[in-house]
Amino acid sequence: MSKRAPDLTWQDSAILITIPIVVFAIFIFANYMSSDLVVSEAYQQRLPKAEVRDGGDITQLLPPDPTPASGTASQRCRVRTRDGQQEFTFKFNITGSETLKLQVGRTIQFFGEYKFDEQGGVVQAPFKGKSGRYNGWAVYENHRYYPNQKDGDL
Repeated sequence: MSKRAPDLTWQDSAILITIPIVVFAIFIFANYMSSDLVVSEAYQQRLPKAEVRDGGDITQLLPPDPTPASGTASQRCRVRTRDGQQEFTFKFNITGSETLKLQVGRTIQFFGEYKFDEQGGVVQAPFKGKSGRYNGWAVYENHRYYPNQKDGDL
């Protein structure tokens, strides 16, 4: 007296086929909508200001800003994107954070704020977000550099 599984109706079969397809479509759509903006896309779209997550190879070290408008000291370098399409200036604010020992030819990854200019743009990390808190980071030589969040300041 073994019990036999009930036969599936066509509606049951349709549901068992439809559910995985819908879940897969939602996954693809969510992945597409959450894709991060990279520097090359921001430059091509001439976005005046955008958050970007990208990386590339350091091509040139630049001297720090002589009189930074933001009042924070920063390190600067030129970076070529991973896809090789764009070269831009990368500024890392070092006030309240560790100094990076940048070297030409090394790779740097970052999440920062992109500002358009004709020379490829400028990416600043960390940057002051909409909430007033500092966001962003840089990964260099397998170490992630974050801003220090003491007293609401950099």
